[in-house]
Amino acid sequence: MLNFIEDKINHYANVILTGGDKRDSHALGELAFYMVIRRVLKGEQTVQDVGMVDAINDVLQEGGVIDEGKTFIERLK
Repeated sequence: MLNFIEDKINHYANVILTGGDKRDSHALGELAFYMVIRRVLKGEQTVQDVGMVDAINDVLQEGGVIDEGKTFIERLK
């Protein structure tokens, strides 16, 4: 999983270097997400990272994608 995330980070960083304003905004959103997931998986998360992961998890639980009391991060490890 970490290799996948590293590849995505590198890809979207390159998009920012080579793209225009519209592509930059999209790439920045993707880049921010993948950086959060990488820090969480490596145990280096910030308080803001924890908040983002909690919010994503709440939406996935409410949508029935993951069970109550479970986390999507557990499934990535």
